Amino acid sequence: MTINFIRAIILYIFVIIAVRLMGKRQVGELKPHELVITIMVSSVASIPLEDNAMPLANCLVPILLFISFEILVSVISVKSLHFRNLIQGRPIFIIRKGKLDQKKLKELRFTIDDLIDALRQKDIFDISEVEDAVIETNGSISVLPKAQYRPITPNDVHLDVKENGMPITIVMDGKPVEEYFNEEKIKISEIELVLQTVERDCKKIMLLTIDDNGNTFLIDKENRK
Repeated sequence: MTINFIRAIILYIFVIIAVRLMGKRQVGELKPHELVITIMVSSVASIPLEDNAMPLANCLVPILLFISFEILVSVISVKSLHFRNLIQGRPIFIIRKGKLDQKKLKELRFTIDDLIDALRQKDIFDISEVEDAVIETNGSISVLPKAQYRPITPNDVHLDVKENGMPITIVMDGKPVEEYFNEEKIKISEIELVLQTVERDCKKIMLLTIDDNGNTFLIDKENRK
């Protein structure tokens, strides 16, 4: 049992490192070659957990090779457009200027029901409102509504608006966060000043953010009995 536990811990850490090396894409955003590598890594990693007689090296070496292949493919894809198109394909219009391309729909093996379902997930419930729709290389759909159905922006009504910038998390789960993004860092003394402004104890805060203009957003922790 102890051996199984140690092997599981080693594999768990190793696979996490491997996935981190592959990048930060979510499962639904994986390109075909990335999905293949992910499946192969998970399959190979599970074998030593079922067979204690197998040396861990027999598992770790193939995983390293898979990750090396993925990094190599990514580097070549950055340098070569033709290779990138070959490996991950190209985005395809299925609706262009309001007209559905049924031929492309068949090539992608998309049913009209699949399309309507994908549009609903983009908050579009009427296909007649779509100007352009593109199936991306990861299988997701990008939609451009017709002009009359797009939300009105301040620019449309000639309004000047102030940029607030990206809100930065400075307190999370009752603890101050000095560095949330790699480039963004805030001092503890500055966090304490904000806490005084909102009149809250840091330990009682679930989330506290602040933007470039000093606007704060706060969520208190719920009292659990």
